[in-house]
Amino acid sequence: MSVTHAAVMNAAHDIDLREYPTPTPAADALVMRNVEVGICGSDKHMYEGHSAVKFPVIPGHETLGVVDSLGPRANDEMNVVGGPVKEGDEVTIVPSSKSCGRCWHCLHVPHRPALCSNRTVYGFSNCEAEPHLTGAMAGHTYVHGNSWVFRIPESVPRKLRVLVEPAAVATRAVERALSPGIPHIGAGLGIGSRVAVLGAGPIGMLVIAALREVGAGHIIVTDAMAPRLEVARRMGADTTVDVSATTPEERLESIQDITDGVGPDIVIECAGVPAAFGEALSLVRRGGKVVEVGHYTDPGSTAIRPHLICHKDVDIHGMWAYPAIQFETALAFLERARAPLAELITDYIDLADIERGIDMVGGPDTYKVVVRPT
Repeated sequence: MSVTHAAVMNAAHDIDLREYPTPTPAADALVMRNVEVGICGSDKHMYEGHSAVKFPVIPGHETLGVVDSLGPRANDEMNVVGGPVKEGDEVTIVPSSKSCGRCWHCLHVPHRPALCSNRTVYGFSNCEAEPHLTGAMAGHTYVHGNSWVFRIPESVPRKLRVLVEPAAVATRAVERALSPGIPHIGAGLGIGSRVAVLGAGPIGMLVIAALREVGAGHIIVTDAMAPRLEVARRMGADTTVDVSATTPEERLESIQDITDGVGPDIVIECAGVPAAFGEALSLVRRGGKVVEVGHYTDPGSTAIRPHLICHKDVDIHGMWAYPAIQFETALAFLERARAPLAELITDYIDLADIERGIDMVGGPDTYKVVVRPT
């Protein structure tokens, strides 16, 4: 019997390597051999105890793998895009399962499947029950029949293929800035719009590159780490502002100076720092939009002035993951992006070094740490 090694997070700050039997897939499932797995900021938050998960968990949801084995009905039961798939095909999986179709959100807002109350999520689900392999920080992941599987097109650059999931986050963040319904002139994101991106971590960098692809005008980026601002300029930023060297008042003044005294049309908060949300409200122009991306986990609260929201007549868009088909957009973006996205892959590590890799996340010269489990 073959075995698979997995990094199991037993509790905050507690990971060990375990062996599990490599499972045989059910008729509607497949087993994926994990080739590369990105460490996400949410993995770090989970490790630090900021996520409401039921431990133990095998983390890892930014996947690039190969179909190791599959059941006879896998292609019929799963949502397979670019398929059908066979053994040896390179694939990625959407972290969340298909929506259940029965909960209140599925019945009343079916066009927003990320709100489903009954989804299982690879990399965040309890791994106590067989087949155990519920996350990608392992040699294999058991991909159940209620999943979305995407074949990786050969046209996507090899080094960028592990970025599909974070690219899905970034492209949806940009799409959230579009004006819903019939837009008025100047409403929402459009060609020439002025956009501020708060936070130049991996998601912020991908947002910058995506904004440049869709025709944004002036892109302003703020971050507290000067090395990140240098990379942000290579990704497409026009102006960068060092948070560590300025006060909020100074940032507001300088950003207004380059936006006709009114502020950016769109502010996308990618820092995941509570105070950054308040700053986004301060920066955005009247009648503009704020897209809140950075707080998938809960690092705390911040004080805001509700009057500012009314006075500015501002639209605020939260973002909880993305619809599964967003992976198609992400793949198209990675295939076509002109920014040097390969620079965002800064480190490769072995599975045994996962705690060191988690510790590296968030450093000034670290963007995407990629684990090679096998």
